[in-house]
Amino acid sequence: MKILKNIFLIFIITSCANIVAPNGGMKDADPPKLLNVEIREHSQNSHKKIITFNFNEYIQLNNWEEYFYISPPTKKRAQKKIKGAALLLTIDDTLNENTSYYIALNSCVKDNNEGNILSDLGYQLKNNSSDTLTLSGKLQDAYTLDPLKNSWIMLFSEDLNDSLIFKESPDYIAKTNKNGIFHFPNLKNVDYKITAITGNDFIYNNGEKIAFSNIPINPEKDSFIALFAFNPIITIDSTVTNSIELDQDLITNNTIDSIVKEKEVASGMIQIVTATNKSSIFQLLQNEKVILETYFSKKPYVINNIVPGKYQLKYIEDRNKDSIWSAGDWGKRITPEKVINYPSEILIRSSWNLELEWIIQE
Repeated sequence: MKILKNIFLIFIITSCANIVAPNGGMKDADPPKLLNVEIREHSQNSHKKIITFNFNEYIQLNNWEEYFYISPPTKKRAQKKIKGAALLLTIDDTLNENTSYYIALNSCVKDNNEGNILSDLGYQLKNNSSDTLTLSGKLQDAYTLDPLKNSWIMLFSEDLNDSLIFKESPDYIAKTNKNGIFHFPNLKNVDYKITAITGNDFIYNNGEKIAFSNIPINPEKDSFIALFAFNPIITIDSTVTNSIELDQDLITNNTIDSIVKEKEVASGMIQIVTATNKSSIFQLLQNEKVILETYFSKKPYVINNIVPGKYQLKYIEDRNKDSIWSAGDWGKRITPEKVINYPSEILIRSSWNLELEWIIQE
């Protein structure tokens, strides 16, 4: 009887206890992992393909409309559906039998629990073995050199008239990542025109930046290309005037002498030694603000009367010799004047002459 009473008491205590998962476990920080891809034709439409991406855990979509694309672009929008740990992508379009298609899913999928984003995911639907050439590159702001993320890079046939760009659908498309890097994995051995735009579609809208190359590219010869974007509406005069004002943020050579005398600080000097010998502009910056700007029509490149301190150094080619940085002109097919940042910070000391060797790539 006593034994039965003890068993009954243990049962009551156990029944009343709450089962709690242990705390302090490792948080899931890994994005979903792609296990395999299955492709099948629709049972009622042979042109419709259903591509299933199977993952190792339950998933959800992440900013799909912002990141997803297919290159070359399809005429009809692909339909997507999440089913547990699978993404079902339906392409209801007649795909060219002689063309391979790249399906970009970068940052389109995240796990269902912690929201870990799968940042790098792409799949190549191979229909042909002749379009296996690749092309990569980087898109930057032409003046600041900041990388431009989530921008469209477009390839057109070399035969297309320039006036139809931003009006016709591109032959191939890619998007830049957070570092401005883009990649085409499925190109043919032909010449292309390349253009970039920072908007949400392939049509230019006011306020957007564009970039282009005047030279046709061929993935057989070109493996990496740098593009520099500019706003084709804003004139260069207003851009420079607004960003460089004669106040505490800018000390020109005309005003530096009085400031040095007022502070009674001995100034420093830089002589920039380079093979370049052309019309150029050099800027000294602190915290991305122009402190001193000097124009040269030719060598020697000597900057005098510099207040001691740490600076970033910027080179600007003055291709049209107007002593200011000039943005591009889409109508005249003129690319922006080149801007190059010196790779490291420089230190200017009092009464010190600094000779700086700089290989400026033309």
